[in-house]
Amino acid sequence: MLQQKQNATITYTGIETPIGLVFAAFSRGALCRISAGTEAEFLRIITPSAGEAPIRADSILHDYSRQILAVFMEDNPMKLPICLDTLTPFQQRVLGKTAEIPRGQVRSYGWIARAIGSPNAHRAVGTALALNPLPFVIPCHRVVRADGRLGAYSGGGTAVKARLLTLEDVQIAQASGNFIVQKPFNPT
Repeated sequence: MLQQKQNATITYTGIETPIGLVFAAFSRGALCRISAGTEAEFLRIITPSAGEAPIRADSILHDYSRQILAVFMEDNPMKLPICLDTLTPFQQRVLGKTAEIPRGQVRSYGWIARAIGSPNAHRAVGTALALNPLPFVIPCHRVVRADGRLGAYSGGGTAVKARLLTLEDVQIAQASGNFIVQKPFNPT
């Protein structure tokens, strides 16, 4: 559950995207959570254990929604402030490096680990990505296994990860029930 400071009003909105409806939550003007699924599931995730109930504010958050939709549609980094306060410094470094992966490209978990100076931490990188509270905005779908298999995706599973990569013109193959990206994909 996303922890918020007491008395922080959380507003949220629904956004229709190429992968379906997603919900985005904001606290103190910063994007703090985005997720696919039902509104009820989203509210369970974002409802703080103490304080005010989240408020749906579609009209107030319209400009924010347009920026988030642009993340799905074009190589246009979002300019909204984001909140990653609930994550450890290691997790924040992983997500920071992941945010740098260009649209239409992928990297391996090991590449991320090496790039942040923790070359043996590829499993910890996977764990940090699984905890990504902003899975469409911080593009963890662009991180795959060393053998090219897509791996899990906190934004809605492997099929959603494949769909997002396909929208970015990444060539995805399917073999033995697995979605695969052709190698090589890590820059030298």
